[in-house]
Amino acid sequence: MADNDRTLRIEIPGCLVAGDGLNWVDLTGLNGWLPVPTAPQALYWEGSIDLSGYARDYKTFYPKGGVIQEGPYYSSFEGAGQVVMTVVSSVPLDADILAIQIGANGGPGFIDYNFAPSGAGQQNWTTVIFAESQVNLINSTLPSVGICQPITVKQFGSLQPTAGQVLYVMKMVVPLVFEHQIGLTLQVPPSRVILPGTMDQEPELEYMMRLSRSIELANQV
Repeated sequence: MADNDRTLRIEIPGCLVAGDGLNWVDLTGLNGWLPVPTAPQALYWEGSIDLSGYARDYKTFYPKGGVIQEGPYYSSFEGAGQVVMTVVSSVPLDADILAIQIGANGGPGFIDYNFAPSGAGQQNWTTVIFAESQVNLINSTLPSVGICQPITVKQFGSLQPTAGQVLYVMKMVVPLVFEHQIGLTLQVPPSRVILPGTMDQEPELEYMMRLSRSIELANQV
């Protein structure tokens, strides 16, 4: 491993909620997760990766890729499944906006559908460092067990270098609705996001231009 190689990591806890089929009413197992304010059936967790120590040394992080590791399974008794999205961004994320983007079959950095509600946000693609989405459906072999399995997993993001002091992480789980029901329980496994890359010092002019652009984009959020 080279001296400037770095692996950024953030741990995301699991959660377990129960409801009446329409809303989650037992939230004792949220474990740091929160209901989305404008769509409380959807749950989200947010955290950050601190890069301030590197920023003080005027260093830039160059990501080489991204990996998400998860526990064994998602489960949803009497439910249909979930859409899951994890985003690592160089600018702050808004849970309400992300829920709208997921509902419109999009995500941060993509061009919005023309039917998406106004104010859904159009995040600059370069600020989406890494993201992954997956769709889970109930396993039809033993649906009464409630275990869900992924049918699609997609990755997106720019993998752009960042000179910022922090990376913002948000994970959101949106239950799929079947016959107007979201299910009686939702269990989300713990996970972690891993970003391998290098930490290096750019020439002063390039570094100042990147830092200025980062501040400009952050102020547009």
